[in-house]
Amino acid sequence: MTRNRVADSELPPYSFVCLIEMYRVTHDGTPVSFVNRSTGFFIAPHVIVTAGHSLGEQDSRIHRLEIYPHQNSQIKSEQKLAVESPDFVIRKVPEYHNPYCYVKDDFGIIILKNEDLPDWTTHHFDWQNGNYAAQLPSAGQEIRIAGYPIDRPDFELWEESGKIVEVTKHCLLHPFTTTKRNSGSPIWSVEQGTPRVVGIHVSGNAASCGARPENRPYGSAVLINKRVYDTINGWIAEHEATRTRAAHDFRLAL
Repeated sequence: MTRNRVADSELPPYSFVCLIEMYRVTHDGTPVSFVNRSTGFFIAPHVIVTAGHSLGEQDSRIHRLEIYPHQNSQIKSEQKLAVESPDFVIRKVPEYHNPYCYVKDDFGIIILKNEDLPDWTTHHFDWQNGNYAAQLPSAGQEIRIAGYPIDRPDFELWEESGKIVEVTKHCLLHPFTTTKRNSGSPIWSVEQGTPRVVGIHVSGNAASCGARPENRPYGSAVLINKRVYDTINGWIAEHEATRTRAAHDFRLAL
């Protein structure tokens, strides 16, 4: 297997992948000097999935996001979208703490709240219940990954293809070479010509996945099963309900 720079990141599914820069402040409002970068991908209009640990806010909080769609050049894309709090919502599994590397809960989403957003924020992976309520992926199935590894030039999108090593109750083990900033990368298979995202890369090992001992050195991803699918859809539904109530209350106040 060989990692390759994506030839044309404006073609799907690469066009669904984005680079996320997260600017933070401490809980007393002091700016944090470093910027976190992570990979993410769209699964619905204005909804980005990424690794839960990338969205952690125990020691600081994210106050600004800069999102680069299908970024694939050392020169930052002019299509960048900058969003400041409170114009985005972050949801992740509350019990998750990165030091314990609980892969099964290491996922989260970013919801962009403004309606007037660039068209590219509406392009996304096929995200239908039927994809995740039926048969799950299995060992030996061909898959691909794309993301922004830290050991390659900044802001370039790199991909790799391979086969699933093992599937456990909550994890998908893969053979890909991954580094920091690959966190949140989509792993997908192609079914009947359509890319279907099956995992969210989060770790370079599978120590907490309940995998066979010989497979623990492999990379691990959150397996997108019905539990993960329903959790993410529940977060989206809660946001929509909150927005609907706010609009209703605003109309009543007029």
